[in-house]
Amino acid sequence: MELIFADAPGRPHFTEYFSNAIGEEVLPLTVTYNEVIAGSRDAGPCTIQIKLSWQDVAMNKAVSFEPGDQLGILPQNGDDMVLKLIQRLDPVPSLEQTYRLMTPNEISTIAGPNKEFVRYLPPATVFDWFKKFLDITTPPTMMLLSELATYATNQTEKERLNRLSEDPGKYLHWRRSRWPTILSLLEEFSSLSIPAVVLIYKLPLMQPCFYSISSCLLSSPTCVDLTVGVVNITDDGSSPVIFPDGSSRSGLCSMYLNQATIGATVNAFFREKPQFHLPEDPTVPIIMVGQDIGIAPFRSFWMHRAELMRGGQHLGTAIFYGGYRTQEMNLYREEKLQYQNIGAIELPTTYCREAVQGCAPDRVLVNYPTNEVVFCYDQGLVQMVISDNAFRMYESLYLQNGHIYICGDFHLVRYVRRILRLIFEEYGNLNEYEVKLALQDLEDSGRFHDRCRFHHHDDDPCLVDDIFGRIVGS
Repeated sequence: MELIFADAPGRPHFTEYFSNAIGEEVLPLTVTYNEVIAGSRDAGPCTIQIKLSWQDVAMNKAVSFEPGDQLGILPQNGDDMVLKLIQRLDPVPSLEQTYRLMTPNEISTIAGPNKEFVRYLPPATVFDWFKKFLDITTPPTMMLLSELATYATNQTEKERLNRLSEDPGKYLHWRRSRWPTILSLLEEFSSLSIPAVVLIYKLPLMQPCFYSISSCLLSSPTCVDLTVGVVNITDDGSSPVIFPDGSSRSGLCSMYLNQATIGATVNAFFREKPQFHLPEDPTVPIIMVGQDIGIAPFRSFWMHRAELMRGGQHLGTAIFYGGYRTQEMNLYREEKLQYQNIGAIELPTTYCREAVQGCAPDRVLVNYPTNEVVFCYDQGLVQMVISDNAFRMYESLYLQNGHIYICGDFHLVRYVRRILRLIFEEYGNLNEYEVKLALQDLEDSGRFHDRCRFHHHDDDPCLVDDIFGRIVGS
């Protein structure tokens, strides 16, 4: 079916469109703070703290979140990439004209003849569609390559595109070695002559990115904090990969937030995550385990606890165990010490890769005479030492029915499960079957909370293998 552009007057209200499209109330939040707290914006990966605020009194009624909830960010593609992409289209569309995407065929409706919408996109300029709605950074799929091959005027390039679309091995090698965007695809296959309307119809829609909220509504009633790891595709975890086109690749949403200036508007919505909320009874003990950027949701925990303490509320114990690749990644260190001083959290000794070297992967060391438990995983990239607290973990989780919260990659979740098994065996004098039941009860009673992710920039839960051979999710 042939697609055409139809003129459309005026400019759309994007916030209203996004709210209707995703079924959530999207709010225009203002950037009031954006600073690097680890690393450097100009050299490799970094971690930023960003504050998003709202001043509208009516918006205060729409904002509601608890510690453990997430903020969904609607990212935008960079202006330079969008402009370069538009210049590669044939013909080059107007940047000023507002369009609707429709089919030329009229269909019968109750209201009379009308033109059928091909896709649910609001009236907008081509620039806005590519910037705010369409995913132009994810590598094109094999199916998309097959469809775009018909627009190659060079026979050699057409045949190569067809081979990539038909051979999974060749496609995966090409994808991994180049991590192509739509723009780099058009530059690599220069004979592609694609109308704008085809890409607008074929490209996937932009998806929101979710980040753990790092602040508390009780202490900050008109703003929300995020702790964001700015993602670069690297060769060994440190150096950005330079691809054949001379460019590097960065995480779309994290880079979007990293480059957000003070006063800029970020469209976002709140997502409730009740499976990661604090216990209803604040006197119940909690244990928090996080690695690097995994500290993000726990910052909201101890801020919330501090506010409850100021209101005279009696609280149970809260212990935070952190593991860090470098001393610099010991995020919010001074702040944590302040909250420890007032009793909102406890901070046992923690170690990082710089302090402990040479631990083999898939290894857990336990020295029960000194009550020292050492986590070693991911070939020593992150290591945590829980010193003189193994019994307290047993006491909190097994004897006092406490809760444990874990935020990190799936390695961390698996190794915490292993260490809990060892602790229950030693201090509970439990056999293998009883340990299994104890861990099963911890999960079934909703006291084991994990926010697990395969990549540190993706805050969505993923499935992991647990030590019982089942598949569990956060």
